[in-house]
Amino acid sequence: MMVRRLFRAAAGSLTVLACGLLTACGTSTHATPSAAGASTASVAAAPAPASSMKTVPPSALCTVLTKSVAERLITGARLQARVSPDKGQAPDVCGYTAPDGQSTLSLNPTSRAYAAELSAAHNLAANPSSAGMRDVQVDTVGDLGRRGFRETASQTQVRQRITFVVWNTGARSWVLTFATTKGTSTAPTTASHDTVVQVARSITAKLPTGR
Repeated sequence: MMVRRLFRAAAGSLTVLACGLLTACGTSTHATPSAAGASTASVAAAPAPASSMKTVPPSALCTVLTKSVAERLITGARLQARVSPDKGQAPDVCGYTAPDGQSTLSLNPTSRAYAAELSAAHNLAANPSSAGMRDVQVDTVGDLGRRGFRETASQTQVRQRITFVVWNTGARSWVLTFATTKGTSTAPTTASHDTVVQVARSITAKLPTGR
């Protein structure tokens, strides 16, 4: 399984390594056959950059996933700086973190087709331990773009709960990712009542339509 996502909270207290689908973080990542050739990028915001690090303006996606929207999930949400990579362009991602670093939220386009993302999610659910995960569940989400699903999982290394909402709007597919160390002992709510799903629905009409 390839590393799906790496979160680094500004305070450094939250680190989430979620494995399976949805793009990798760097050249050290090993792609699964279904992801071979897919471009990969770190999609969660990095820590507050040091003075020697170059930053780029916020993604235009932050006009969709605004601070007020992010605060439906994270009280006092703080916009994450985008760090400029050594080569190429900065990933197109809008991310927020909680002031205490215990929760993160990000929005970005997927680098693979929706069908590949869904397949990888089911593969992870069938063998979660291979990716350091447990309690992986994949649920179909209705009334979200053309089609969508929610994947929930727990990180075994630390007590974290991760929710990925992936949906297709036609020409593009998107992922909204929420990770938190708060309330991780409770079972996930049904997809239709999940606040992460509701946030995804609320921003869909504002997402870019072209590639």
